[in-house]
Amino acid sequence: MKIKISWEIWLALKYLLAPKRERFTGIITILALIGVILSVASLTVVNGVITGFKEIITEKILSLNPHISISFHNPLEGKKILQIIENTLPKEEIKSVQLVSVEQGLIIKAGNPVGIILKAVDLKEYSKERGFKYFNMEGPSDENNFLPVIIGARLRDKLGIAQGETLSYLTLEGFYTPFGFFPKVSTLKVVGFFETGFYDYDLNLVFTPFETFTAKKNPQNFSLEIKLKDPFKSNEYKQKLLRSLGLSYFVLDWQEWNKNLFSALKMEKLGLFVVLSLMVVVSLFTILSAMVMLVSEKRLDIAILRALGATSKNILRVFFFAGFFLALTGVILGLSLGVATGIFLSKYPLIKLPGEVYPVEYMPVSLKIFDLFLIGVITLLISLLSSLYPAKKASSMNPAEILRKE
Repeated sequence: MKIKISWEIWLALKYLLAPKRERFTGIITILALIGVILSVASLTVVNGVITGFKEIITEKILSLNPHISISFHNPLEGKKILQIIENTLPKEEIKSVQLVSVEQGLIIKAGNPVGIILKAVDLKEYSKERGFKYFNMEGPSDENNFLPVIIGARLRDKLGIAQGETLSYLTLEGFYTPFGFFPKVSTLKVVGFFETGFYDYDLNLVFTPFETFTAKKNPQNFSLEIKLKDPFKSNEYKQKLLRSLGLSYFVLDWQEWNKNLFSALKMEKLGLFVVLSLMVVVSLFTILSAMVMLVSEKRLDIAILRALGATSKNILRVFFFAGFFLALTGVILGLSLGVATGIFLSKYPLIKLPGEVYPVEYMPVSLKIFDLFLIGVITLLISLLSSLYPAKKASSMNPAEILRKE
């Protein structure tokens, strides 16, 4: 079955693919095509990297933080709040509910202080979270004289802490004397280590068994941490809980907690997308230059076509299709190169990242169909605009004047 195409498309392809062209024009066209390919590929890879970072950070946050947190002071109110949660939220949407207590303090070893957040949790349940690279408890969790803790890998490396070692722990609790305020000093015993990949978590977060902590410290701050099957419904369920609980309790969801972080990632992605889109615009200007040179080279052909009965609209279509096909080829090859590079980097991570800055060891890449579609559409729209000027110039040429000069 033969596919029929219009003579304008056939002639446009012939102009692009014909070997008998001015050498300089051919070189400019090739350079323009390479420019579009590299620009689109760069835009694809960078967009995939930003998306990959966002997914990794979101996964870590959703795993290591509650989706909804309800804070209160009186431990006797926990059962009442739990009952309200069960009556307010659909049971099938609740993944887990944990009672925790959080306290800020200072760990000191050999004169080196490090501020920490001591979080009392159910260690067996918490160790199952996917956000941990490892969560090991190698010692007993029911020490009589010490408060057992599991510390992060960064804190261990920074202070040179070994398994079973005891640490001094200072909090705001204390007592006043004629000589001033003296903070209360407790003793922590390291019974295990964990690592998340988040620098701040691994340096400043410390876990301890909830029952042991409440028995020894008598805390006044408690939270019920809710994990949802669909974390992105957290804001909706938070509003329902606020209406049921009233203003007596402090309710936060993970999206509000990390609003600044995700806003920064969104702005970074948008900014890079705009900057790299400008690279695409610059490369498409080289296509415009190549098409202007092609029009100048084919002046005699334009005059002959007009003499044979071709209208100015026919000439416009010929050179418009030529520019569009050149840009389309660059977009397709650029997307192919970008996707291939992204897949290679995701399967064979080669670029190692500093752990002090990034939550992952290697550069993550995540390619989304919608992002690739958006890149292709935007680039093609820009290429349509870049093809209009040379096509319009070709259609406005006077054939009689061209023949007289030739």
